[in-house]
Amino acid sequence: MINLLKFQLLTEKSIISLENNKYVFKVDTKLNKKQIKRIFEELFDVKVKSINTCRLTKTFSNSYQKYANFAKKVIITLDPGNVIQFVE
Repeated sequence: MINLLKFQLLTEKSIISLENNKYVFKVDTKLNKKQIKRIFEELFDVKVKSINTCRLTKTFSNSYQKYANFAKKVIITLDPGNVIQFVE
């Protein structure tokens, strides 16, 4: 299951949203919201309040003349009092 989570996105906006219990990750594109919720609740032992997903567009790399792979960005809102430990 851990290999389906690619990495956490750390941007200025995502760091500010940590105060509102929102975490931003990139995940495998084949996962749906129910699967993502189950993975986070089992791996991190937290209660997920809501999940927002969006597919990121392809990006073109001029140096190698190819497209980067698609990615899926997930914004996870946790119930109050729940924290993902490795993020802090």
